[in-house]
This record gives sequence, structure tokens and C-alpha cells, in this order.
Amino acid sequence: MQERTPIFFALLLTSILVEAQPTFKTIAPQEAVVAGESFRVQYVIEGAEEISNFIPPSFKGFRLVSGPEVYAGQVGKPLHTRSLKNMIYTLVALEPGHYYLRGALARVDGKNRRSDDILVEVISPESAYAGKSKLDGHDDNPLFLRPGEDPYEKIRRNLFLKVLLDRKTCYTGEAIVATFKLYSRVQSKSDIIKNPGFYGFTVQDMINLDDKAVATETVNGKIFDVHTIRKVQLYPLQPGIYSVDAMQIKNKVEFSRSFVNGKAGQEIIEGVFENEEEDPVDPATQVFETTIQSAPQEIRVHPLPPKNKPDDFNGATGQFSLALGLEKEDIARNEEGYLLLTIDGSGNFNQLDAPAIPWPAGIEGFEPVVNDQLDKLAVPLAGSRTFRYAFVSARPGRYILPALSLSYFDPGSRSYQKAFSHPVEINIQNRDKLQVAEPASKTSIEVINKKAGRIAAIIVALLVGLTLLYWLLPGKKIISQPQPETIKDPLPPVGEILKPALVLVPAADKDFYNILHQSVWSWLARRFKLEGTGMSKQGIMLAMEASHIDADTIRELQAVLTHCETAMYTNASLEEDKQAFIEKIRQLLYKIRE
Repeated sequence: MQERTPIFFALLLTSILVEAQPTFKTIAPQEAVVAGESFRVQYVIEGAEEISNFIPPSFKGFRLVSGPEVYAGQVGKPLHTRSLKNMIYTLVALEPGHYYLRGALARVDGKNRRSDDILVEVISPESAYAGKSKLDGHDDNPLFLRPGEDPYEKIRRNLFLKVLLDRKTCYTGEAIVATFKLYSRVQSKSDIIKNPGFYGFTVQDMINLDDKAVATETVNGKIFDVHTIRKVQLYPLQPGIYSVDAMQIKNKVEFSRSFVNGKAGQEIIEGVFENEEEDPVDPATQVFETTIQSAPQEIRVHPLPPKNKPDDFNGATGQFSLALGLEKEDIARNEEGYLLLTIDGSGNFNQLDAPAIPWPAGIEGFEPVVNDQLDKLAVPLAGSRTFRYAFVSARPGRYILPALSLSYFDPGSRSYQKAFSHPVEINIQNRDKLQVAEPASKTSIEVINKKAGRIAAIIVALLVGLTLLYWLLPGKKIISQPQPETIKDPLPPVGEILKPALVLVPAADKDFYNILHQSVWSWLARRFKLEGTGMSKQGIMLAMEASHIDADTIRELQAVLTHCETAMYTNASLEEDKQAFIEKIRQLLYKIRE
């Protein structure tokens, strides 16, 4: 008995020492992987106190997609835990065959260590589909996680995001449809944490998250629930090569610990995970978090042909017709009348500006109000845009407004066309406007509001003049004064580019911020001569730094663009004074212009 005791303790000590030694291993899928599809390889170090100089292999025969994703933690029971560090790489097998996935190198607790090599079998997609067998009699149930099965690999196969473009080349002003779809066979809650930025385009939403557009599609023989998260029409502003940014979605995927015959469920929200309380976890389930994103897509925009381009062409692309008429035929002296100019057809309506009206001498015209009657699901946009111009005259008589024209590019025929309206006769009666002692009609209220607006503008101008006079007095110094805009300056005046947004101040937030965002980007592109891939936040910031614009101004512009995008791409309610926001942008652009 005494002889056995030392042997027993020696074996126990050896067992403890072996268990205390750090381990370094390679983990890869045990089943064959499919050529062209991604999979994960993990390099796991357990029980080490110090890790340095980690060097992955060259991954010969594979393409590195992403990595490393590094996770650190502890494993084991309480009081007997061991440190854990996991380096994860996502790879794509290029060709069918058998490949050795070499081990990684690292210095572990002062010693150079190498993880084991793994033999990986790669099969063709056709072989994978033809030879797919049922797993444990459950036919690869997406709701059930088998013992030893990699949950993240299972999520990757059963939950993914795609962006689909109906085309990847177009002319300036021609529509491209981008559709963001989430494919799912799992039980998951998904949160949209990043919407794509569409720099270089005007955007028309067709379907968004609130529409709850769900269908089914078969992918590689499996039926997926397909959620259309967002569908938009993109109208490029100028030629170049552009990229549609990735959409990112954070997911909480729930697997059952036992086989179930249930149906997958998908809840999609936006910007809520960070604010909601954690739901209690069912002990019969496991929950895993992962982030997925769509692949960036490149769009090539061709310039419109210069041959036969009309001098008055202003970017209209599609097929259009014009109609011109009066809202009321019988107009008295000093009575406000309304001229209606309607553009019918299909094309880039959201880029059509109000045409200038050649008012005859004796008639004073005002800026128009825009009214759209558009089918937002038609590609390109179809319907009509009406410009309602108010006018007034104190001189009776007959006035002829000549026919108007609109030059446009027809992508179908790849040629420039021109639409014409008929001339309009305006008859100002030799009588005063009737005064009716009744509650004001809508038209009367509009007239009063316009006159009140003009009076308010005069008061504002006087206040501005007095303020400038104050600062110009001896001893006063103007801290920042916008330089006068001259005709020689190729940039459009700041006030002009902000006019469309001023018209839309009473409109819905998304419409207002969309137009404002487009106007600012158009001006910045001309100021810094940006085009193609340079039309991005990174591109504009680099251009501003190269122009020696101070860091505070750059940060202020970043905040303005982010503020606009928040209103455009989310359902957030922004409580602010839109007029004040426009004035802030006006001052900012003056500083950048200098």
C-alpha cells in the first residue's frame, strides 16, 4: 500500500500539469464545404496567460472574406476556469478538391506554438445539392441546433441579406431600382442598425419596413421567408461610378435544444435593440447574436450624349408632355390669378425644377407651389407634376403668354425630344375685385398669407440691414460676413440652391430633408468638383481638408448631413424649426464657400 501511494500522487500531479497546459487547436467544418460558399475556421487558445505574435496561415486554395473576429472569455466550471481566446476567419473555397488548412502560429506563455492542420473537402454546388442527405432524420431543421453543430454557420446558411438591382448601368437621370431583401428560415429578431447612403442619387421610396412586404422564395431547394425591407428608385445626378452602401442588420437568433416541427418567425425593427429590455430566455432554447450585411453594389452612370443636346436642356429624362392653363378665366384688376403648368408622363419627376415663366409686361408673377400626382410604384415614376404660379396685374387688357417647351432625353430612343404647350391668353377685366363680406375662402387666405409673407420679408430685411449697420459702426468688427455672390463665380448662389427646401418647409419631414440633402450635395459637388466614387462623406471630408477648411466647419457639415439622413431613412420625429435649420446651413455653406 505504501508503494502504491507515491505512484498515485505522481499520476495525479501529472494529470493536473497536463490539464494546466495551454492548448492551441484549429476548428473547421467536419462536413464537406461547397465551392463558392463561405465557411468559418477558428483558432482557439485555452488556458494561456500570455498570447502574442499570432500569425494566421496563407489560406492557400481559399479566399479570405473577413477576419479575424477575436473573442476572449473563460471556459470551465467555477473555481476551475481557463482563459479562452478565439480568432475566427471567414473563407470561401475556390475549387472542388481536398485541401490542407494549415495551422496558425502564436507565442503562447513564452513558447512558439502551432495549431494542428485540418484536411478540408470541397465539393461543387451541384454535388452538394444532389448528395444532400437528411440529418438525423430532421432534414437539417433550421430551428433545431444539433449537438456539436456550429450555430453561426447554421445562421449563415439560413439567414442572409441581399440587395438586388434591376440594372447596373444607366444614363444620368434614368431610374435604377434597388431592393433590400432579408431571407430567413430561422426564429429571429432583426434590428436595422445601418441604412445605406445613396450619394449621387435622388431617392424615391417604393416599399419600406412599415409595409411589411413578405413572400416566399426557393433557394437551393429550400423555402425561405423573404422580407422586402426597402425598395427604392435611384435617379443619378451626374455620370460616374457609384457604390450603393451596405445595409447592416443585427440579429438575435433562437434555436431549440430539442427537435421541433414549428415554423420560423421573423420580427424586423429599426434602432430598438439598444433601448429595449432583455426578454427572459426560455431554458429550452439558445440565443445567438450576429450581424449581417448586404454586399456593396457598383453602378455605372453614363453621361447623356452631347450630340443634338438642346441649349435649354435641364436634365429631364423620360417621356413628357406639357399643358398650360388658367385656374380662373375671369380675373379683375389686382386680383390674384393662378397659372397651372402641368408636366405629364414618366421619368425623373423628382428632379424637375419649376420652369421660368416669361410673364408679359404688366403682370407680376410669383414663385410656384408644386403638387405631385405620381404612382410611386411605377418605374420610372409616372403621373404628373403641376406648378401653380400666382400672378397679379393692375392694368386691364389681354395678355398672351407664349407656348412653353420642355426638352428631355428619351432613354428608349436614346434621343432628345421636346414637348410644347399651347399659348394662353390672360384677360384682366376693367373692374375692381369684388369684396365679399363672408368667411375667407381658401384662395383668399392664400392671398392674405402671401401678402403677409411679403410684409414679413420686408421687416426681416430691415432688421438685417439695421444689424449690419450696427456692426459697421466705428469700433465694431464683423466676425463673419458672406462674400457677395458675383456672376463670375461658377457656383450657384447659396440662396438659390436652398429655395426648393424653403418651398417644402410645410411638407412632411422626409420630403423636406430629402430635397435639402440633395440641394446641399449638389452644391458641394460643384464646390469641390466631386464625381463618381468621390461623392461620399469620406470624399467630401478629404476634399474639405485639402482646401484647408477648419475642423469645426467639417464636423458641423458632418452633423448636418447625418441629421438629414436620419430624417430621410428612419421614422424618427425631429422636433425643430426648419427655417432655422435652413439658415444654419446657409451660414455654413457661406463659410465653406470662402
